[in-house]
Amino acid sequence: MDTEQNVQGQRAVAFEGVTNFRDLGGYQGVDGGRVRWQTLYRSAHLADLTAADQQQLQGLQVNQSIDLRGQFERQKKPYNYQFLQHTVCGIEPEVARLVDGMVQQHGHVTPVQASQYMQSMYHDFHENNQAHFSQCISTVCAASEPLVVHCTAGKDRTGFASALLLSMLGVHRDDILADYMLTQQYYHRSFNAEYGMSEAVMRILWGVSAQYLEQSFTELDAQYGSVMNYVSKGLNIKDDEVAQLRDRLLV
Repeated sequence: MDTEQNVQGQRAVAFEGVTNFRDLGGYQGVDGGRVRWQTLYRSAHLADLTAADQQQLQGLQVNQSIDLRGQFERQKKPYNYQFLQHTVCGIEPEVARLVDGMVQQHGHVTPVQASQYMQSMYHDFHENNQAHFSQCISTVCAASEPLVVHCTAGKDRTGFASALLLSMLGVHRDDILADYMLTQQYYHRSFNAEYGMSEAVMRILWGVSAQYLEQSFTELDAQYGSVMNYVSKGLNIKDDEVAQLRDRLLV
């Protein structure tokens, strides 16, 4: 396992207009290699980058973003930066649909329901969004320059994609879960009650819980035998794509 506290200071990248931007480098991978720093990033959405942020992102030599947001999210917060190739692998936010339906029907959502909705969304990731995650993973495998994977908050869709990528690199599952949980430190937004949702519910919907990703791992292990089998059989990622990812990202 990785000694996470030793690389904590390197992992988060501070911007003025984007939150939860993190470097996936430094983790111990397969065959003694470590994930290369300043090559693969994960983040919340990039629509509010300031001019200084754009300069900073260019300084990191990031020239591609993989956008996992759904259609409405992209329309609400669009972006188009000349220096950044914008690749869309749109995954509709299942939890938003469930929450909206419950609020319209009953006027509120309970914390228990919110947690159930989050678990349902993670099940939906690997059960019904294989094509989108396959496109995301293949794009990362084929890239030759630094890139960033993001959704709206950079925690769920991005967290699942990051977990798959780190698994492909041979990173220990404990380190993958620890990376996933860093959202608790680096994602910043208001959790005030709104639209029939209490502060407790908002913290569930906009937070992370290890049980969500652990549930995904358990289901993938049960259905496919391992996460890597899901990557190859469920997402149709070829062995040479995995080899290409490891060649570029492990040092």
